[in-house]
Formats: sequence, C-alpha cells, structure tokens
Amino acid sequence: MIENKTDYVLVDRAGPNDAYGIITRSDIVVQGVAKGVDLTKTAALELARKPLVVMNNLDLDIRWVAKKMVNEGVSKIAVFEKEKFLGFISDVDILRAVVAKKEGEK
Repeated sequence: MIENKTDYVLVDRAGPNDAYGIITRSDIVVQGVAKGVDLTKTAALELARKPLVVMNNLDLDIRWVAKKMVNEGVSKIAVFEKEKFLGFISDVDILRAVVAKKEGEK
C-alpha cells in the first residue's frame, strides 16, 4: 500500500465460491496493530472486509453510484467487467466528477 501510495487494496477470493474483499489502511491499524496482531504472519484475508460492494454496470450515472455508496455504507466500490477487476470508485472520485461537471458547464 505504501509503495503504491494507496489507502486500500482488493483482496482476492480464497476460492471460486468465496467473495472478494477490501483491506484499508484503517483496517490494518484497527484490526491488526491495535489488537497486537503480528502483521508479518497474518494474511490480508484475515483482516479484509467481505463481501466487497461491487458494480458491474459501467453506464450508471454518477448519482446512482453515490446512492449505492450511501445505501451500502461504504466509501469505495469495486468495479468489475464480468470477472475482470477494473478498479475502485471512491467518494473522492464522486466529488471530482461533480467538480469537473460544474467546471465544464462554465
């Protein structure tokens, strides 16, 4: 995470019937460091939150993405095209899109 300058990463499924997960910087601190977990011996899977909130509809208006975040109580949604992970949309991305749209209207 530090090397890639990100606060969160996708955690792969343990098998075909498992869910994807997410692990954030906060998860590592709260679920790991604060509880005295040896992070050198702990798999990311053990600290990850599952199931991951995902989207497959790449044509949704940004307000529906924001609404899904609110309804699910998350600030990041994983985007998949079929089985291919494309990346995350975060609340910051939503705000950037709103600002860009307003600037484009000027």
